[in-house]
Amino acid sequence: MKDPEDKNALVIDEEAAEHVKSIFAWFLEGVSKNAIVRKLNDSGILCPAAYKKSKGMKYKNPNAVGGNPLWCAMSINNILKNRIYVGDMVQGRYRIKSYKIHVQETVPEDEWFIKENTHTPIISREDFAKVQELLKKDTRTAPAQNNLYLFSGFLRCADCGKAMTRSKVRGNVYYYCRTYKDQSKTACTKHTIRHNYLEHGVLYAIKAQVFIALVFSEHVARINTAPLQKSQSIRLNDLIAAKEKELSKIMHYKQSIYQDWKDGEITHKDYRHMSEDYERQIAAINGVISNLYEEKAELENGIDTENPFLATFRKYENIDKLTREALIELVDHITVYENGNISVSLKHANEYRRVAEYIRVNIHSEAV
Repeated sequence: MKDPEDKNALVIDEEAAEHVKSIFAWFLEGVSKNAIVRKLNDSGILCPAAYKKSKGMKYKNPNAVGGNPLWCAMSINNILKNRIYVGDMVQGRYRIKSYKIHVQETVPEDEWFIKENTHTPIISREDFAKVQELLKKDTRTAPAQNNLYLFSGFLRCADCGKAMTRSKVRGNVYYYCRTYKDQSKTACTKHTIRHNYLEHGVLYAIKAQVFIALVFSEHVARINTAPLQKSQSIRLNDLIAAKEKELSKIMHYKQSIYQDWKDGEITHKDYRHMSEDYERQIAAINGVISNLYEEKAELENGIDTENPFLATFRKYENIDKLTREALIELVDHITVYENGNISVSLKHANEYRRVAEYIRVNIHSEAV
């Protein structure tokens, strides 16, 4: 809420902050928005508009109907999307359509004015980012279901790209392509997979990546404590200097044969062949120089064991059961193929590649 002593500043309303923290925590635990609504209403907690009114604040919600003090799914959604809780000030989310039409319309997010870190956050940026990812997924629940199913929002058909739907048959849970099951049996195929097979496969993929993270962490720790880093940097500088000198020499040769042709010392055919050969050499040396600079950048920028890929997957070193929390933190999506195979797309893929390259460069440098 606004600071009573400074209208341009915000201060934390501790009572409301606790409710917001609970909403984020519940949603990350897999509680559906409708179930969160019921929790809040059953506890007698006032919705934002009613709460502000009870505190004597001037507040008007254009979407509110009458004086209803109850929570609704839209209120939960608005809170989960609001960057104010991570310490950012967001302005320009709404505007009047025109001076003739006094109707409020929503402004596209890329046109908002956002100023970061203007006040104390109550939600971490990490948790906020996880929530935004979950909001993009299809996470509907059955009417009587409070918690989201384990794989809600994570499964997609390999052929049509649509989400998978869940069915229970004789006590066993299966997933089917939603296009096939709900729209047309000619538009796609079943892509059936049983829940326990899926759970086992995803857990195996996560364990494999955790193992890689542990091995990579050992390599990184050893590389970063080795006395070779400085000498490796000197070696790379020497190689770059040598290649740049070689490049300069070849470019000089290329220029001189042009003059030789002009002076009639070589034929045009010879000039063309020699020029093409020098061009190939120049391109090859430029490629080597570029690679050396990349190696040097990797060496100097460095990577430590708290790299997001390493740190995140190491946390699950002892994982033996798949949870929704683990899926949210480690898995981007799961693709199901018609033959029952799956492909698990894990998070931090770019950081994984960066760490792998860092290790490759440094091990190569040690071997030279």
